[in-house]
Amino acid sequence: GCLECAQSGMEETPVKNTFLQLFRPQYATAFVQPRKETVKVRNEVRVARLQFRQDSYNIDPKFKNNESELATVSSSVEVVKTNPDLTITGIYITGYASPEGTVEYNLKLSKNRAEALAAYAQKDTEVDASLWHVTGVGEDWEGLRKEVEKHPQLLKIDDVLRIIDECDGDKDLCEQRIRDLVPPEIYQRLLNEMYGPLRRNEYRIEYKVRNFNLEEARKQIYSNPRLLSVEEMYQVAESYGVDTPECGKVLLIAARTYPDNIPAVVNAARYELGQGHMKEAVNLLLPLEGKGNVRVLNCLGVAYANEKQYEKARTVLQRAAATGDAEARENLRNVEGVIADL
Repeated sequence: GCLECAQSGMEETPVKNTFLQLFRPQYATAFVQPRKETVKVRNEVRVARLQFRQDSYNIDPKFKNNESELATVSSSVEVVKTNPDLTITGIYITGYASPEGTVEYNLKLSKNRAEALAAYAQKDTEVDASLWHVTGVGEDWEGLRKEVEKHPQLLKIDDVLRIIDECDGDKDLCEQRIRDLVPPEIYQRLLNEMYGPLRRNEYRIEYKVRNFNLEEARKQIYSNPRLLSVEEMYQVAESYGVDTPECGKVLLIAARTYPDNIPAVVNAARYELGQGHMKEAVNLLLPLEGKGNVRVLNCLGVAYANEKQYEKARTVLQRAAATGDAEARENLRNVEGVIADL
C-alpha cells in the first residue's frame, strides 16, 4: 500500500516499504599510541651550489655567486650551533660532479670539492673538525636527467634521455655517445647549460634536540614543531583536553610535521573523521596506504565508508582484515552489511 494514503485521499500505489530496518553500521578506529623517541635526532639537508671552474675544486668566493652560497652554508651551521636546545652530532658533505671527463677522475674531483667546502666552512664556523664527514659520489647521472627534462626544446632530447636511461654500465661510454650526437650543438648546450648545476655539494647538519617540559612544548608546537617528538606533542594536546579544538589542532600539526609517522597520521585522520571531514582524512592517509600498515588501512577504509565509497572501503578493509585484526574485520562486516542493503 501507500503511506497514510487513506488520510491523504491518494490512490493506493505500490511503494517500497520505508519502514524496513536498514543495516546501521558502527565503525571503529582505535587511537594509535606513538613510540617514545628516546633520543631526538634531527637534520637539515641543504644544497650548496658553489660554482667550480671546469676540472677545478678550488673555492673562489668571488667567482659568480659563491660568496652568497658560502654565507648560506655558514649561516645554516651557525643557526644550529648557537641554539641552546640543539647539539650538533655531525655535518655530512657529499660532492657531485658532471659527466665530462672519466668516471675515475670525476670521483676524485667530487670528493676534492666536498673537502674544499668542509675546510672552508669548518674554518668559518669553528665547529670541531671531528664532526665533519666528507664523501664524493662522482658523476650525477640522475641529476643530469632532471636537468635535461627542464630543457624540452633541446634537440634530440629523446635520444639524450634514452642514453641516460640505458646507462647501467660504462658511464664513460655513455658520455661519449652523448658527445657523438649530431649536431654538436646538442653536447655544447649540455655542457654550457645542464652540466654546471651538477657540480655541487649537498650538506646535512645532524643534531640532537633536548627534551622539553609541557610549558616549553606548548610554545614550540607553534614556533618549531620539528623539535618536538610526537609524544611531546600529544602531551600538549592532552593538556588542552580531549575533543577540544586546541587538541585537534595539535594532532593535525603532528601529522603535517611527521607525514610518515603512522600514529601521528592515523590519529589526525581519526580527528578529521570525528569532525565530519572525510576527504581530509582520506588525503592524510593515502600517502601511507602503500605501506600496508593495518592501522592505516583500517582508518582509510572507515573514511571511505563514511564517504559512501563502499567498494573502495571494502577493498581496503579486506586487506586490513587479512592481517587478522579484529577491528578491521568488524569494520569490514559493517561495510558488507551496508552493501547488502544497496
